[in-house]
Amino acid sequence: MKKRLLFLTLLVSTIFIFFSGCVLFNVSTTGLELFVTEYNSGYAVSDATVEVFYHGEKIMEGTTDSEGHVVFSIPTNVDYSYLDFVISKDGYAVTRFNNVRFEAEKTTTIETQLRKSSVGVTTTKEPINITIKFYTDSSKATELTLNNNMLTINNDIYYVINVDTSEYDVKYIYVKLGGIPGSGFFTTPRTIYYESPAEGTLSISGFSGLVPLYVVVFDQNENMVANVYYFNISKEIIFENAYVVEKEDPSIFAYTRRGGLEFYNNPIKINKKAIPEFNSERKITAAPIKDTNLWVEISWTLWEDSSASATTDEPEGYVIYRSFDGENFEETATVPAGYNYYRDKSPQLEAGKEVWYEVAAKYGDYVATPTLLGSVVPLGMFDIKYLSPVDGATDVSINPTFSWEIVNPVESPEGQPVYYFDIWLYDNTLNDYGYYSLSGTGYPYYSFIGTYATSVSFDFNNPPSGLWWVDYGIGDWYQYNVLQKNKTYEWGNELAIAIVGDDDSIAYSIYADQAGIFDPIGVEAEIYNTFTTGEN
Repeated sequence: MKKRLLFLTLLVSTIFIFFSGCVLFNVSTTGLELFVTEYNSGYAVSDATVEVFYHGEKIMEGTTDSEGHVVFSIPTNVDYSYLDFVISKDGYAVTRFNNVRFEAEKTTTIETQLRKSSVGVTTTKEPINITIKFYTDSSKATELTLNNNMLTINNDIYYVINVDTSEYDVKYIYVKLGGIPGSGFFTTPRTIYYESPAEGTLSISGFSGLVPLYVVVFDQNENMVANVYYFNISKEIIFENAYVVEKEDPSIFAYTRRGGLEFYNNPIKINKKAIPEFNSERKITAAPIKDTNLWVEISWTLWEDSSASATTDEPEGYVIYRSFDGENFEETATVPAGYNYYRDKSPQLEAGKEVWYEVAAKYGDYVATPTLLGSVVPLGMFDIKYLSPVDGATDVSINPTFSWEIVNPVESPEGQPVYYFDIWLYDNTLNDYGYYSLSGTGYPYYSFIGTYATSVSFDFNNPPSGLWWVDYGIGDWYQYNVLQKNKTYEWGNELAIAIVGDDDSIAYSIYADQAGIFDPIGVEAEIYNTFTTGEN
C-alpha cells in the first residue's frame, strides 16, 4: 500500500504522498531551512516562492519572510534521502537545487541567491541541466560510479561536466567542495569555467568524512542551478604534534557598506546627483537592506609563519567555527593549507548582533583544539545630511561654511565610534579645472578628519586645526583664503566611515570610501553638492 506522510512548513500545512512502503512507524523529523539573498552578502529577498520536490513531484510550498527566511518541517521514517527545491519570484530568475541530502533529526540549512533576471522571463523550473562524470585521474581511463549520489574516495579525482540550457546560454560554471561556490571574493578556493564541457582535478585536501560537492551553473539570464553530490572521504594523515592556531590581534573585521556591490557583476552605479533619502527607521537586520553589503572577515597565523612551525606538523587545512552566543559553535567552512583568511557572507549576520569565531588546524579526520579568535558586533549603516552649501545653492559666500551631520549614528557595545571624513572641492569651470582637499602641515598630502562628533562644520578659511587646502591641479597649497567669485563648484565626502575597535576586532560602517582606504573594493561618494558663489 502507499504510505502517507504529513509535511509541515511554517507557512503551509499540507498532506502529500512521499515514501512508498506499508506502514509508517518510528516517525522522526527532518528540516529544510533556507536563507535567500539577492547577491552574496546582500539584502534579503522576501515573498519568494519555494517549491520542494521529491522524485520530480512537488510535495510542499512556502514563502520567504522579510528576512529571506523559510523553514520546512518534514516527518520522515528513513535515515536520509534527497530533495530538490526551486525558488522563484516575479522579476527574478530561477534558482534550483538538485539532490540536497537531508537526514532524520537534523535540519539542513542552505544560504543561496535569487538574482534579478537580466534578459527576460524564464518559463521553466529546470532552465539548466547538469551532468557529471568522475574518473580516477585525467586519463579518464577508469570511471567512478556514484552510489545513491555518493562516492567513496581517498585521493584527488578528475571530473567532466556537461551543461545543457533550455532558454539562455551558459554564463558561469562553478565547482567547489564543501560549500556553495560563487564570486572569488567570498568563496575562494573554487574553480570557474565559462563554457561546457568543463573538466579538471578536484582536490580533497583539508576534507574528510561526508562532504558535499557543489556544481553551480548560471546562465545569461542569471538563472542558477546547483547539483549536489556527496563524497565519503577517508584518508590517513600521519602527524605527531598538532598545530594550535595562533591568533592575530585584531583578527576579526566586520564590514557594513553602502553601495550594494553584487560581487558577480559590475558595481551598482551611483548617481552622484541623487539626493539621498533619510529614514530614522533604516537599519540592517538579518540580511542587509537593499544596496548594502555586510560580511565578516577573519584571519589567523599560518603554520609556516607561526612560532610553532619548528615543533608541530603542518596541517592540511583549517576549520572555521562560528557562534552567535559565544558557547555553541558550529562548523562553517574548511579551507586548505596556505589560506589564512575566511570571509563570512552569511545572511544570518546582523548589525548589532555579536558573532564569535574559532579556527582549528586539521589533519585528516583529526581536528586540533580550536583557537578562539574573539568576537565582533557588526555596525549599522549611517546616513549623511548635507547642510551647507546645499546642492543647487546660488549666491554662496566666497568663504562658504561646509557643514554636514550624521543621520542614524552608529552604536556599538564594543566602544564609541570614531568617524573619519575627507572633503573634496571641485572647480569644473572650462579651462580652469581644479580640485582641492585638506592636508596637514608640511608637504601637501591627502588627509582626513577624525572625530567622535556626529556633525562637522567649518568655514573655508578656517578648516579643522592643522589642516589647509591643497590645489591638486597644480600640486601645491591653495594660495588664497576664499574661493573665486561667481564660480560653480562641487563638494562632497569621498571618505565617510565609522569605526569601532577593541583588542580582537574592528567594525566598519562605510558610507563612502572612493579611494579604497578602508573598504577592500571602494565605495563611491553618494552625492556632490553643486553651488555657485556670489560677489561676497
